[in-house]
Amino acid sequence: MTKTKVGHVAIIGRPNVGKSTLLNYLVGEKLAGTSAKPQTTRDVIRGILTIQDGQMFQSEYSGQIIFLDTPGVHQPKDALGEGMIREVRQSLEDADLLYWMAYPKPMGDTERAILKWVEELFIPVFLVMNQIDRFPKNDLIPALDSFQKAYAFKEFIPISARTGENVKALVQQTLKYLPEGEFIYPEDQLSDQNVRFHVQEMIREKLYHYLGAELPYDAAVRIDSFKEDGKLTRISATIVVTRESQKAIVIGKGGEKIKQIGTAARCDIESFLGKKIFLELWCKVIPDWKSNKSFLYEARQAGGN
Repeated sequence: MTKTKVGHVAIIGRPNVGKSTLLNYLVGEKLAGTSAKPQTTRDVIRGILTIQDGQMFQSEYSGQIIFLDTPGVHQPKDALGEGMIREVRQSLEDADLLYWMAYPKPMGDTERAILKWVEELFIPVFLVMNQIDRFPKNDLIPALDSFQKAYAFKEFIPISARTGENVKALVQQTLKYLPEGEFIYPEDQLSDQNVRFHVQEMIREKLYHYLGAELPYDAAVRIDSFKEDGKLTRISATIVVTRESQKAIVIGKGGEKIKQIGTAARCDIESFLGKKIFLELWCKVIPDWKSNKSFLYEARQAGGN
């Protein structure tokens, strides 16, 4: 009889190392926003991979893996950053196994900070070196040597989260280390977070793609209303910035930029929900919102997280 493995796997690492790209590849759905900019992920995003009989991954186990995609580890400068780091630390406490994602480069200051957390853990830790499709293979040996001298990893698995190279091997090894148990979620469920949260993330991702360097990390998205109206879902959301000059950038000449952002977000949301939506976007200035704990709490509640 096939054994069933179930557990939580936290994914941590420096900003922009490919954690969200890996999560999206694993669950086969765009749950987490991706961008070339660091700190695209602000909350822990949970994705569920269910393996019915192990055949797809050539494994002797069935399983359900709940992945915890965490914000990039950085030195916080405000309440927003402090909250992101708390989310990372909490995910470590909730996990049965840890993926420490890194580039094929020797350890730096960020990795040494992560190491202090990892040394406190009593769970298996995998070193997952990403972007092997972009770095010379000769870079792997000195990078691996640097990490292995610092910590005794259970497994070292080089991957490409973008192309999926070696991801099957990563899942195979993960199942071996997870505890036995029964499925927690229905077999077709991809996340335990509500739809409002994922819609909020999809809109925010489009800000990074369409505004880039024009709007550094001074923008947030708040879901104002989410209503089912027959075959149509009506969504209203506010893009929050810190200055009037940023509001002008978001709206664009004649409202063209916010329209562009809304159109792109609507396409992703419709694909995710499998139905038509009407999306209405607004832009509002709230000075220093990243240090406003009341606003941060209200925004999280509005997003259903």
